[in-house]
Amino acid sequence: MLLRTSPYSYFKNNLYCFLIVSILFVGKASAQNDSIFFDSNWKISNKETATYYRTKPLKIKTKDAVGYKIKDIDSLYVINDYYVKSNKLQFQGFSKDYDGEYLVGNAKWYNENGSKSDVREFNYRNNNNAPRFRIPEWPIIYLGYSIATKSQFTGGLEFCLDCKEENKLFLGLGYGITSYDGSYYGLPDVHLSYNIQKALFVKAGSSDKNAYALAGVTFLNAIDLGFGYSTTFNKEKPPVLKGFTFGLTFRFTNNKNVYGHLKMF
Repeated sequence: MLLRTSPYSYFKNNLYCFLIVSILFVGKASAQNDSIFFDSNWKISNKETATYYRTKPLKIKTKDAVGYKIKDIDSLYVINDYYVKSNKLQFQGFSKDYDGEYLVGNAKWYNENGSKSDVREFNYRNNNNAPRFRIPEWPIIYLGYSIATKSQFTGGLEFCLDCKEENKLFLGLGYGITSYDGSYYGLPDVHLSYNIQKALFVKAGSSDKNAYALAGVTFLNAIDLGFGYSTTFNKEKPPVLKGFTFGLTFRFTNNKNVYGHLKMF
């Protein structure tokens, strides 16, 4: 016996198919429109020139995101970043703000081949057993050593003026000590250090006794090693700091934007 499909049933089935396809298409188009595109320096750009993109951050309960409650923070944004060319995950984490500047909980970074490049825990859990001292995220603690006519040890704070850029500009304010003719002298230190992503830096600074300039190599902005020259302001009053200068600087911070990253080949 041959069964024929009624025109009404045929129309209804095709209508269902059309509605399903339309919903999927609109959902996909909407997701693309909600994406935020970034260039290689993580500046907002259009899709044609983008290196990365971020799907629209959605909010979820803080406890669902990190497993514990945080005072005065009821929910967090889910941040997912992708490589434009491969659509593979570049970053995954949670943030207190929509722009993903203040991370909370477990954050993961990935290379384009899918391997993890970095994992960090931004822990806001109250823990009385945790160490009381923590290196602040910002500003940066720096320790320096230099030698011209005499050795000098310096320490203080640095402020990263453009940490979102690949090239970093550091403003340093600190205090040093040096010995000269059997006496010890304290010297304020003010400097600017421009660290270029290709492992180079230039630095200029001054105390109330001398001015100096250095250039050299940096290892991921954590260690700067340079040579330069120092000139004294007054040759008659000690300490006299002048001549060719060797300088070494160490930086300590939890701010991931300060340090460079090793390139994976």
